[in-house]
Order: sequence, then C-alpha cells, then structure tokens
Amino acid sequence: MDTIIEKSKTSVAKFEDFFSTEYKEDVIEAFSNYPDKRSIVVDYLRLEMFDPDLADLLIDKPEEVIMASQKAIKNIDTSQKNADLQVRFENLTNNVPLRELRSKYIGNFVAVDGIVRKADEIRPRIVNAMFECRSCMRLHEVPQTSNLISEPALCNDCGGRSFRLLQEESEFVDTQTTKLQEPLENLSGGEQPRQIHVVLEDDLVDEITPGDIIRITGTLKTVRDDKTKRFKNYIYCNYIEPLEQEFEELQISEEDKAKIIELAKDPDVYNKIINSTAPSIQGYREVKEAIAIQLFGGSAKELEDKTRIRGDIHILIVGDPGIGKSQMLKYVSKLAPRGIYTSGKGTSGVGLTAAAVKDDLGGWSLEAGALVLGDRGNVCVDELDKMRSEDRSAIHEALEQQTISIAKAGIMATLNARCAMLAAANPKFGRFDRYKSIAEQINLPAPILSRFDLIFVVEDKPNAEKDKKLAKHILNIHKNQSIPFEIDPELLRKYIAYARKEVHPKLTQGAIEVLQEFYVGMRVGAEDEDSPVPITARQLEALVRLSEANCKIRLGKEVTAEDAKRAIKLQQECLKQVGYDPETGKVDIDKVEGRTPKSDRDKARILLDVIKELSEEYGGRVPSSILKEEMSDRADMSEDKVDQIITKLKQQGLVFEPTQGYLKTV
Repeated sequence: MDTIIEKSKTSVAKFEDFFSTEYKEDVIEAFSNYPDKRSIVVDYLRLEMFDPDLADLLIDKPEEVIMASQKAIKNIDTSQKNADLQVRFENLTNNVPLRELRSKYIGNFVAVDGIVRKADEIRPRIVNAMFECRSCMRLHEVPQTSNLISEPALCNDCGGRSFRLLQEESEFVDTQTTKLQEPLENLSGGEQPRQIHVVLEDDLVDEITPGDIIRITGTLKTVRDDKTKRFKNYIYCNYIEPLEQEFEELQISEEDKAKIIELAKDPDVYNKIINSTAPSIQGYREVKEAIAIQLFGGSAKELEDKTRIRGDIHILIVGDPGIGKSQMLKYVSKLAPRGIYTSGKGTSGVGLTAAAVKDDLGGWSLEAGALVLGDRGNVCVDELDKMRSEDRSAIHEALEQQTISIAKAGIMATLNARCAMLAAANPKFGRFDRYKSIAEQINLPAPILSRFDLIFVVEDKPNAEKDKKLAKHILNIHKNQSIPFEIDPELLRKYIAYARKEVHPKLTQGAIEVLQEFYVGMRVGAEDEDSPVPITARQLEALVRLSEANCKIRLGKEVTAEDAKRAIKLQQECLKQVGYDPETGKVDIDKVEGRTPKSDRDKARILLDVIKELSEEYGGRVPSSILKEEMSDRADMSEDKVDQIITKLKQQGLVFEPTQGYLKTV
C-alpha cells in the first residue's frame, strides 16, 4: 500500500514538472477559459520523451496516472477558480485492433479505431451524492462509483439508518454510451465485424454521430451484466480523435507500391483489370467493365458555393434469374476496400439508411444503416426491387446528395453516405421483356432509376457457342477448384485503394470536346417536336465520372479524349439496351428512367382526342370496339396497344368505364 502511495506522490510531482515545463501556456489558457473549456489535451509522445517510465505506467495503470495528472493540475492552479480540469491523452502508441481487444488488456490504456454504429441519449450520472439524515438532518457526502447509489451505513451523530438524497446538493456529470464497430476494410471477406460499447463523459458527450470514423483512447474495463450474470467489456473513453481525412484505406508497403506502378505501365492494364473482375463468372464483359470502373470511381468536387458533385458511380443490373448477379455483388463487397453486401429483402430495423432505435433505458438513439457504414466505400444491394418502402424514399437523397437526413423520435441529423452503389434487381414477371420499359418490369420508381449512371439488362438467351464456353468454365471450376485470373486479387485490391487515394485526374480540353460533341450530337437529332429526348445533363455528368474512372485505372493525372471515348462507348451500350424504343427506332431517355416513352405519350394524346370526337356522336359513351377500329385506321395501332394505353389512362384518372365495353373522358 505504501509503495502505491509513494508511486502516486512521485507521479503527481512528475506531472507538476511536466505541465510546468511542457504545457505551461496550455494550462494557463485552460484555467482562464474554465468552465467553457474543461479539459487539456496532452500528446503521449511528448510525455514519453519527457519521462518514459511515467508513459509506460499510464498504459499499465491508467486510472492512477490520470488521477495523478489531474491532482498535479490542481496543485499548479493559480487562477483561484478551483477548476476541475480533465486530462486527455492523444497519439497513444498502444493502438490495438478491436478484434484483438481481449481480456489481457482489461485495465490497460488503449487506442482503438472504428466507425460509430450508434449513439445513445445523454444522461446524468451521479458522482458525489449528498444525503440528509431523516432523524437529525445532518448532511453526509458519499462519492459514487457505479450506477447503483451507495447510501451511508449509519449517521455519525444519531446512528440513524434512514437518509434522503438531496439532488440539488449532489454533483452530476453528463454521460453517453456509444457503440463502436471495427473498420470494414480491416475485415477479410465474409467476417462479422466486432463491436464494443464506449462510455463518454463530461465534455466528450455529443461529439460524435453515427457513421463517424474515429480513434478512441481510453481504459478497457469489464462489467457484470445483471441479467445474464456474464462479464462484458467496454471502453471508458479519455479522448476522441476523428480519422475522416487521414483514414488509410489499406496498408500499402513500398514493395506493393512498386508493383502497382509497374502494373499501371502495362499497356494492356485496362483489359487485365476487366478480366480479373469477378473471374468466376463467364462473359458479360460490359457489366464487368462497368464494375471495374465503379471500383475506381470518379472524383468528387466541392464548389465554392458548398455544392457537392458526387464522384461515385451507381450501377443497376436487371436480369433474368440464375445469371450470377448476386455473385458479382458478393465479389465487389469482398474486393472493395470498404464493401458492404446487403439484400433489399433482408434489410430490417436499421435497413439501408439509418433509424431511431430504443436503447436499454428506453430512450431513443440513432443507429447507422448499410449506406452510412459504407461511407467512402461500396455498398452492394441485392434485390433492390424488394426493398422496404421507408428505405426507398430515403434512398433518393443517398444516391444523389450522398447524405441521409433523419427526423425521427425527436432526433434530427444529417449523416454522410458517400458510397458507390451496385444494385441488382429481378424483372417483376420473372424474365425480362425487351418490348416493355424497365419501370414496368422492376418494382422501382422512376426517380430512383434516373440516379443510376449505368443500367444493364442481362438476358439469359440460349446460344450454342456461349453455352458451351459457360458449361466448360463452370465445370473446370468444379474440377480444379480454382479460378484463372490475370491479376492477383490482393494486388488488385491494393491497386484500387492506391488509385482512389492518390489519383485525382483533371479533364483535358480534348476530353471536354469529345464529351461536348457527343452530348450536343445526341440532342440535335431530337430538336423537332416529334422526337424523343435521347440524353439529359444527368447522363453528361455520368460520362464525366466514367471518364475520370477510366483515367484512374491507368493511374493517369489527366483525362484524355481516349478515356472519354471509352466512357461514351459504355454508356451507349446501356442506352441501346435499355432506352431503345422499337416504335420510333430511337433512344428515349424516358424509357431508360422508367417514365412513359415519347411514342406512348403521343399515342395517348391521339386516343384521348378520338374519344372526345366520338363521344359527341355516341352520346358521351364510346364503345371500345369502335375506338379500336378508329385507332387502327388513324395511327396504325394494334388492339393490344390500345388496351395497354387505355389501362394507363384509367390509372391516371383521365378516362373511365361507365359500363363495361364503353369509355368516357373525365
């Protein structure tokens, strides 16, 4: 016991010396700003240089050493404010991955990196309780160490055992519990991310929001759960350091860097990367090219008026069952430096965006969903068409503005969701029908479809040559249990991380001219009234992102005309697949984005005019059979097409059937 007291006295003296020499100005400033500023931040590396033994003791016995540092601060207080300053330590060298935070670290001072999963309400915790004896009114002060209030055993004056807690005389401190999850890029594919509770107190509360990437410095403690009677670990936080800007995607050594630069010099690097993307799936080159481009991404831009233009590329794959959509998504989620895989059907509770959830004590707290946790990464959403309606409305903002605004249960917050989305959806009627628009076949509204930069339709059509190659590929995988790839997956992962972190290409005049010529050229053909709109400004922005990503693949600093041409070629493939209107023979952007094509709008207008004309002749009610004959003569329209347009006009409330087989305008 004497040794501990001696050590404590020595530590206080050492800290007095340390603060007086190293942090004199900071201490004076902290005292002058008290109580607005209630803590002083100490650099652990400076303490280590000043006294290595004291720094080591802080790691092993943090509670004693921090108490000694606070006592030392009080001893050198000349402000007469009786300030109770907290001492916080940054740049701790004892950085432990959350996954390895086991029982051997209990009682030690550690630094842990992670992403904030949820933050509970701020609540008061009693520190010093003031009790009044009910018999003689004497006051007793009792320091409190846990959530259960400890009363005095006996009154010193009268020996009474009944006391009343005086809340206004007691001392309280703000406390908040948060949940920290290990960074996603530290996981190898398919691992469950570990989580730990963190207790924040005093001036540390309300400093973080779900989705923040931070480094927590604090003491690892353990507590026994009253219900389960088991122990569980938590961190009593001492300091919070945001890691948003400095966050390393992956640890890339000098040897890795040399391999990356050597690979970038290969003239065939573009094809090698495409061939190494989802190698377990045979064919679908355009889809693989798009996925490779998405992994690299464009460059986000923040303008002077604080407007943010996203650099992330969103891709939607619509396809027949059994073609490997889910496998492509799983591949991306495991390869991307920060990838999350989720299913639209399986997202409940927090879902894709964020949710207000009740905590253990009945209060409300904010919990981050897949898009927030995947901030600055890739989120793969399977079965997007089966998504919950609440998430569907919130996803509009997440895809374009890349934020998620929450106003639930009295909580109002805006969370970052700067991620690229790769989504897959199945056709509503089982298989894809080329002659119906995408929106008719996917259970998704047009505004969401329009936010995808590339939409691919993957059909399963029998083809003897392709089927032979596919069968051989699948059977070889089963036989050899290995996949042929041109670039090692781990090197490709590091190559992508390096490109995303280090390469920020700029558009050259050559690239601008190519993109401008394509955009204007596409729209010039649609100047007359009867033509559909083939492309909008949203597709032009998508082309810029695709061109920048093409440049990043070869680690280029400038986006060339060649990069722009590659982007145009890929987007044209998508527009032809999805936006081709067989009735006009042209690309119609309304068909791509799920709205009514121009050809159908024109036919609907003609049909309404004919109904109005005939209604005078037939006393306001037009027989369907007469209408179909008239439409066949005037617009060369089949009976099926007339029925299809009548159904749409009924849905829009423009026509109705007063009796079966007759139509009337509203």
